[in-house]
Amino acid sequence: MRLEGKRAVVTGSSRGIGAEIAKAFAREGADVVVNHRSSSEEASRVADAIRSLGRRVLVVQSDVSNQQAVDSMFERVEAEFGGLDILVNNAGVADARIWNAKVDEITPEMWQRVYSTDVVGGFLCTQSAIRLMRSQGSIINISSTPALAGDTEGVVYASAKASILALTRMMARILAPRIRVNCMVLGAIETSWIDWLSKADADSMRKAIPLGRFGRPEEVASLAVFLGSDESSFITGQGVVIDGGEVMD
Repeated sequence: MRLEGKRAVVTGSSRGIGAEIAKAFAREGADVVVNHRSSSEEASRVADAIRSLGRRVLVVQSDVSNQQAVDSMFERVEAEFGGLDILVNNAGVADARIWNAKVDEITPEMWQRVYSTDVVGGFLCTQSAIRLMRSQGSIINISSTPALAGDTEGVVYASAKASILALTRMMARILAPRIRVNCMVLGAIETSWIDWLSKADADSMRKAIPLGRFGRPEEVASLAVFLGSDESSFITGQGVVIDGGEVMD
């Protein structure tokens, strides 16, 4: 197993991509911290799935945008697991109102809401995680393709995801060689955001993807396993795109 003996925190892992990453890590031998902000029942189901694989699991309710909550979460990680090897900064705000807002409708509150979780929250978790990582640690951030190619919607999200890419490269240089920091840059993945689309818009998006379909959360989880494992030991500071070929640099 590729993650045998490793300990991982996956933020925002009660559902969607985060849940798939948490379960994939467990299948590969890792003990996992399942973090959620308000979805306790869903987090419990993910934890049950991890336990069924024979791995240790810790469920922590914590708002990653809150410094005190983050500190408390990682204190529990240290007490229960004794250290940390992998952090996945997956927690993020999903809000159709913010995504669909026109430029003249965007408010300071929208910027604050997205950035406080996606950017500041990821940094706070990184800050706490590196104190528990001894060597060969791996931090995995999550961005998205509009940060690379631009879009006509999701201005606030795309800007936040671009910030995450910049933060990834900065932290990769600062933390090397002890800790690697990489970023998964996601295209259209089959999660709840697709419900925001009309059938016509969804069909149009699929046609723009060379592989002709949306990605699946388990495919993102497979990439996360690779980036968290020793197989990627010479990879750091990279934005690894997983988008079916939609964006080609």
